[in-house]
Order: sequence, then C-alpha cells, then structure tokens
Amino acid sequence: MKKNCDTIHERISMQPCPIGLEGKCCKNCLMGPCRVVSKEQKGVCGASQDLIVARNILRFATGGAACHVGHAYHLLNYLGKKYPEKYIEKKTPKYLFNLWNNLGIVPSIHFEHFKDISESLHASSMGVNADFADVLKRTMRMGIVDGYYGLYLATELEDEKYGKPEIKKGILDLGVIKEDKINIAVHGHEPMLAIAIVNEIKKKENSDINLIGVCCTGASLLNRYGIPMAAHFILQEDVISSGAIEAMVVDVQCIMPSLSSLCECYHTKLITTNKLCRMPNAIHLPFRTEKEAKENAKKIIKIARDNYKKRKKIEIKQIKKEVVVGFSEHNLPIKEIAQKIKNKKIKGIIGVVGCANPRVTEDWISIYKKLSKDYLILMTGCMAFKFGEAGLLDGKNFFHLGSCVNNSRIAEVFRKISEISKKRITDMPFIVSCPMPITEKAIAIGFFFASLGVDVHFGYPFMISGDTTIANFLENVLKEKFESRIFLETNPDIFYKKIKK
Repeated sequence: MKKNCDTIHERISMQPCPIGLEGKCCKNCLMGPCRVVSKEQKGVCGASQDLIVARNILRFATGGAACHVGHAYHLLNYLGKKYPEKYIEKKTPKYLFNLWNNLGIVPSIHFEHFKDISESLHASSMGVNADFADVLKRTMRMGIVDGYYGLYLATELEDEKYGKPEIKKGILDLGVIKEDKINIAVHGHEPMLAIAIVNEIKKKENSDINLIGVCCTGASLLNRYGIPMAAHFILQEDVISSGAIEAMVVDVQCIMPSLSSLCECYHTKLITTNKLCRMPNAIHLPFRTEKEAKENAKKIIKIARDNYKKRKKIEIKQIKKEVVVGFSEHNLPIKEIAQKIKNKKIKGIIGVVGCANPRVTEDWISIYKKLSKDYLILMTGCMAFKFGEAGLLDGKNFFHLGSCVNNSRIAEVFRKISEISKKRITDMPFIVSCPMPITEKAIAIGFFFASLGVDVHFGYPFMISGDTTIANFLENVLKEKFESRIFLETNPDIFYKKIKK
C-alpha cells in the first residue's frame, strides 16, 4: 500500500489504551498525565479515581454539547436569526422543567448555554470541583443544553428553512457511486452548503452530476430530498477509495483527518467549507450567507467537472439497499402508536442512536430485529445506516428519523405519546440504546435522554465499565432524581434478555 493511503480498516489494529478507555487517566494538568488504576490510588493533586472518571465524562458530554450547540448557532447566523427566548421552558413538559429548575440545572438567560459549556470545562479543571456526584449532576445539565440548544433548535431551524421531511424511498450504501457520472460527495453534519448544491444539480445543465451523501449531512439529504447516501462514518474513506469521486465536500464533525492524504492517493479534490474545519492540501470555500453558499455550490460543481477527466482506475463496490426514510414526529402515527402501547399490542419504543464504531464487532442489528417483534425501533445517524445495510429500513417496524441533531425527533415522539397517554415520559416503556458510540456527541445525547427520564444503554465500555462507584451512580443513584439510569451492556444477548423482562 502507498504511503498515507491506508484507511480505518488497517488502522483499527491499533489497540485502545485500556486505562483511558475506563476514564482512569487524567490529563487536566501538567503534573500528569496520572494513571489512577486502583480505588486506593490518587492523582498527584489528590484526585480520586471516581473524581477523575466523572470529570472525563463531563468533558466528553461538554464537547458533544459544544458540537450540537455549534450546529444550531451556525444555522442561526446563516439564517440571520436570534436565539428564541425561554426556549427550554416552552419545549419541556412542566413537571420536567420544574425538576430541572429545582436542581438548578436549567440554562435560564440569553446565551446562558455557552456559559454552561465554559463553566463545565472550568469545573472539571484541576483544583476546582472535587465532588464527583456534583460533577455528574453538571453532566446532566450538559445533556439538557445539548438537547434543547443543540438538537431541538437545529432541527427546528432546518425544518423552518427547508421544510419538514416527507416519507419517501431512497437508496444507500457504496453502490450509489456512479461510474458514468461526475460524483460529488458531501460529508459532515451542517447541511446548508450541501442543500445549495442540491438546488444547483436540479438544473438541466448539471444532469451529469451525481450527488451523494456521507455521515449526517448525507442522512439529512437522504431524508429531506431522497439524495442517495453512500456511507456512514466507517465507510467515508471507502468512498474516496472507489477512485470515482471528483470532489469530497466537508463541513464539520466526524470528518477523518486521513481524508487529506487519502485524496492525494486518488484524483479527488478535498473541499472544506467551514472555518472550524481546515485540512492540509484542501481547497477552502467558506460561506456565511445563502448567497455565498449558492456561489460556492457553482464553484464546487465546476471543480468536480474539471477534475472528472483526471480519473484513473475505479473500483465501485456494487452494494446498495432500497430504504424508506423521511419519518418525523410530524408524520408518524403518534395516536395509533400510543393506542398500541396502551392495548399492549406493542411493548414500547426503542430509540437506537449514535455512531458506527469499528471496535464493536457484536451483532447488535440482529438483536434489534428480534426486539422489533414487540417494539417499534426509531433510529438516527450512523446507526440508521447500519439498519439500512441490513435491509431493515422498511418503514413498518424500523423508522429512520434523520441525522444526529434529529434525535430531538425521538424525544418529541416520546413527549407526544406520553402526553396522549396522560403519563410522564419516565413512566412510559421507552428506552434509548447507543450500542456503538464513538464521539463526544453520543455521550451528550445519552445524558439528554436520561435527563428526560428515559433509561439509556451504551454498548461500548467508555468510562462506566466494571463494578465502580461511577457505574453504580449512573445506574442506581440517578434514579432518585431523574427516574432514569445510564447503564452499560456490551453483550447483545444479555441486553435482549434485560429488555424482554
């Protein structure tokens, strides 16, 4: 293999640090890093193992909230809008808002959520908060910030600007790359420029362009416009390795740094579009307004068309699946679902969220397929792609609700069904499962759902593995206030038995 032409499929042989995986490594000052591998041991500053793990979880959730809040913030700037007043109070069931308010974890003033992100980093710095329980309480606050000023607000803004998704058929997997077309791939999480390209390729003179999506920008285009989706996170390099991509256009989040060198192994032009995401050897086309996005879309199409003649050997994997997509809280039969739960025709709803992690080799999809006999399965992001790969996105028992920020759609389905049922969310048979987390965003999403009173499952042992004080706190103590738990189960069969009880 050529130098710098490797992909994640080769690099995955690198083993993760077992101490870091359990969250027992502290890098928050220059007396460390400290590896605190036993309950009796402490860091140089005196931080206990529990405190170190709690701080690391908080920092993960804070990083995730920053990503989703940033997504919404960029949309507001692009659309020339301001933050809505009392947004959380308007969106949240009153009993939940009162609980959060009594616990002091509601961002209550204009732009307070940015301060909360800053304060969480401050609190988890060396020599500040030493109470691990209070640190985890602040993590729940980050979940609320992530859910409302990130997921909810970004979804709402996109729906207002681009319209609510409608149920439709689509296609996904690497076979959507076309040998006889000029292929442009859009990748990331903020779809504004990608949608400008969608509008341009509708023109007759651009009929030679094949636009394909990757990751959550791809999920957004698939659900809203039926644009074919080529890859989830793990397969993004495979898109380039086909040799048939004229331009890879990226915005922010989940973009592998390796794309920069990998594109040089082929003829692909890498184009960055956000000031936060700069990459070596890439063409940088940032934009601030809708007018600039339209101009950049035209430039990108020209770059791709000019680059088409430089193609060499191509190898397109002829695998693709037909899927049914475009579901949301607006077009799902909410009253019918609530009635089915009441009449025990279905046992409940499982929201499957998060990433596709190459380190997770267990067959989770087969377990959800078994559970779908009794539960409706709602999904978002890269996990939804995994269901599509397996041929399960049929719109009957499995419902694709969109990208990562569209996890607010799952939360809205939960809220609406609980209101129809005249129950609290926590009293309903809802669970959220994140079997393959990778990013900080997945952790923030998990804490958001836990703050709503929904039990949250993780299938990869980040920081909450083993018989630890932290694991016990998240699975048992959390219930005292939020009536939810965050728990780890890496074995799909055991998870299945727990859910079936």
